[in-house]
Amino acid sequence: MKRMIGASVAAICTTSMHGASAFALKMKEAPEVATPIANVHTPVGKDGEGEYTAATKGCFDVIDAASPLVLQEVTAQPIHEGRAFHVADYGTADAGTSLGLLSKVVRAVRERADDKEVVVHYEDQLNNEWKSVFNHALGYKKVTDAYNKEIDTPYNLGGVFVEANGVGFHQQCYASGSIDLGVSFTAMHWLSSSPSSLKGSTKYMHAARCPDGPPEAEKLQADEDWYKILQARSKELTKGGRFVCVNFCVSEEGYFLGQTDAGASMWDSFQSSWDKLAADGVIDEAEQSGVSFPNYYRTTEEFLAGIERCPDLKLISAEEKIVRCPYREQYVAGDSKMSPEEYATSFVPTTRTWSHSTFKAALSDDRTDEEKEKILEQFWANYEALVAQSPESHGMDYVHSYLVVEKL
Repeated sequence: MKRMIGASVAAICTTSMHGASAFALKMKEAPEVATPIANVHTPVGKDGEGEYTAATKGCFDVIDAASPLVLQEVTAQPIHEGRAFHVADYGTADAGTSLGLLSKVVRAVRERADDKEVVVHYEDQLNNEWKSVFNHALGYKKVTDAYNKEIDTPYNLGGVFVEANGVGFHQQCYASGSIDLGVSFTAMHWLSSSPSSLKGSTKYMHAARCPDGPPEAEKLQADEDWYKILQARSKELTKGGRFVCVNFCVSEEGYFLGQTDAGASMWDSFQSSWDKLAADGVIDEAEQSGVSFPNYYRTTEEFLAGIERCPDLKLISAEEKIVRCPYREQYVAGDSKMSPEEYATSFVPTTRTWSHSTFKAALSDDRTDEEKEKILEQFWANYEALVAQSPESHGMDYVHSYLVVEKL
């Protein structure tokens, strides 16, 4: 389900830590055309239903792959006397996928300090599924992982306090020196402002897809955002505190989310399904070329360049991993006993949870919300039909940089 890819951690660190990269040194301000995004994406489903966790089985595997890194740091970092241990989960979505790891973190802390109180801070955008966060975090709604195993909440361990923050991780969210451990899983690729450089293109929807490299405006915005993210975490962390960031990347081989050495490209499938709407006369030319994802998949080198610019932060480790799509893995293995159509219906929602609002944003403002949703239902039906033609070719492999940083 997962493997190491790219250069070794030691090689990556050696390359990065001998002087800042030229790109980092020549940091420019984000272009004036960038438009601030109040809500980088709108959650799919009714708040309280927890649709994100229910439809993102792969995220459990991504977090499982990160768990040894996180727990190793909990055993090594300072545990301060006379205060609770504070954990912040940045970009938590509906909080369901990280419950298992946070329970392990609480237990690991208490192996070093009996009966230590723990505060779990959940952070995300203002329009997040906050009702779902509390349903999951407080145990009102049960969570099962990719293999139907029920996940407990750290709240049930006792002495665990839950708080929520809707400020947004691009800026400081918590008081200086207050967070002992920060974690973030598959969140910080979202940009704070979108240059929307790919609007007008009928070939590419995402910066990672551009054969000549990402548009400069997206690259500059992503660099500025990452630096701001790191500065904010540096202020929030206690001395000796850790930040573990697991984020989408473009790997050394050029792999990224949904486009690896396995199966068809998810992005080709998106494009084909969207273009069919235009071919069928459902959307016009401007809408067909109006999709520009407001996120950026950094290379590990870009991640390291940002860390290098922050004198109060020290890189502990950096590695790249692929986590295979659990939907496709189970289908190919024959575990699911699904028909091709059933597999398509099961798999496609995991791509919808994070992309639906971006496709919706490409539709004309002259359309009503009801019209837009009807068009998008046709889009997702197109995608499901495409997957059903060759289900073993379709999946969404995850490609991440796993970064561990210490506050000096």
